[in-house]
Amino acid sequence: MTQFIEYRGFDHVFQYSGPWLWWLIGIYLTLPLTAYIIIPYFTSKGVYSGKRKTISIFVLGDLGHSPRMCYHARSFSKLEYFVNLCGYLETQPPEDIIDDVNIEISPIQVIRNTHSLPFVIFAAQKVIIQFIQLMKLLLSFRGSDFIMIQNPPSVPILIIVILFIKIFSRNSKLVIDWHNLNYTILNMRFRNLQHPLVRGVKLYEKYLGRFADLNLTVTKKMKVFLAEEFGIKKSKIIVLYDRPAYQFHPIDKDTKENIIQNHELFNGVENLDQYKILVSSTSFTPDEDFSILLKALKKYDLDKNSPPVFLFVTGKGPLKQQFLEHVHELMLTNKVIIKSAWLSSEDYPRLLATADLGVSLHTSSSGIDLPMKIVDFFGCGVPVVSLDFPAINELVKQNYNGLVTSSKDSSIDESDEIYNLLTTALTNEKLLSRLKEGAIAESKLRWDENWSQSMNDYFEYDIN
Repeated sequence: MTQFIEYRGFDHVFQYSGPWLWWLIGIYLTLPLTAYIIIPYFTSKGVYSGKRKTISIFVLGDLGHSPRMCYHARSFSKLEYFVNLCGYLETQPPEDIIDDVNIEISPIQVIRNTHSLPFVIFAAQKVIIQFIQLMKLLLSFRGSDFIMIQNPPSVPILIIVILFIKIFSRNSKLVIDWHNLNYTILNMRFRNLQHPLVRGVKLYEKYLGRFADLNLTVTKKMKVFLAEEFGIKKSKIIVLYDRPAYQFHPIDKDTKENIIQNHELFNGVENLDQYKILVSSTSFTPDEDFSILLKALKKYDLDKNSPPVFLFVTGKGPLKQQFLEHVHELMLTNKVIIKSAWLSSEDYPRLLATADLGVSLHTSSSGIDLPMKIVDFFGCGVPVVSLDFPAINELVKQNYNGLVTSSKDSSIDESDEIYNLLTTALTNEKLLSRLKEGAIAESKLRWDENWSQSMNDYFEYDIN
């Protein structure tokens, strides 16, 4: 007689197995994920390992208006590094960066406060979104020999890169290019160095900055600050002054006249050959008080003994509309013409070179950085009038390549000082000519030579 075995499924197995069986099944199911994705991240050196030298450069800003970081990319390319250049693409980067076969550009999405969220909430949202963006890029560049970041901003990119290197790309070296200090820029919003957010960002920069294998600074004063205040070893700090790249250079009289006659910026201005041309570049942020210059030009407008001036202001930013409204309210005569322009990276150096005098209202949130725009002015052989702050004498030499306001007498209004310096320079051809000669001499100090002298020893070989 045939016997049948009753099928009871697996219920009896699960009934007597206990929770260990569920753990065993879970481990079994995750084996492919562990074997093919997780373990390789901790054992392999990354996609670039074993290939030629690679550096990944991150800019949480517009690449088209981040000249120093683009200069770095060019310099590394000349050393035959493969360069991953990451940043915002609000404007087109320089053509030679786009065409360079050693440089690959990766966009980072710009995050805007389109819903007018409170600052703290928007900041938190921005950090989360940027964390996701940056991690995706970093994982795709895993194994890079060097990762360079621009500071500021240090939040959130600094801690993200440090954690990434420690966990996923342990052979990568971190390079921080210190343009300024993040906490002093944040303090411009709160005007209180004891504010919890400001203190928190300062501690964040101070302690996380020590993880860098190499720190670059734009001034000697910044190097001293990082060593004494942040406790970063001096042996890990290099002063790399900003210098102009090849596209910033003086032009002859014929070229200047050709640009003035054909560029739309100068359209509609009669007898322009009688005007002195002034230029100022800005991001229209609170660290540059353009009311100082506008008040000075209002006084200049009433001065019958000085030549007429044409000022063009390049750049864009949150306070641009406020600036334009202020210009309109001044009701200036034709003696002072002011125009605002947003120039391409190709047009910018050409227009700068047409100026007789540059004006810098940069005062520095920290006092230890230097404005790149003055470097650009000097590259084009244009002398400068500048506000005074602690590090400015590392770049502008009084009565040699420019004029600097005096900070000793607080009773003198800064707009009066700017007015006096403009009047002095523009009515004294001998002085203006001497300042021009100093600026042209300064223009001969170029980025490539400066970078090579300071950096080649570190990047032709591994950082020890």
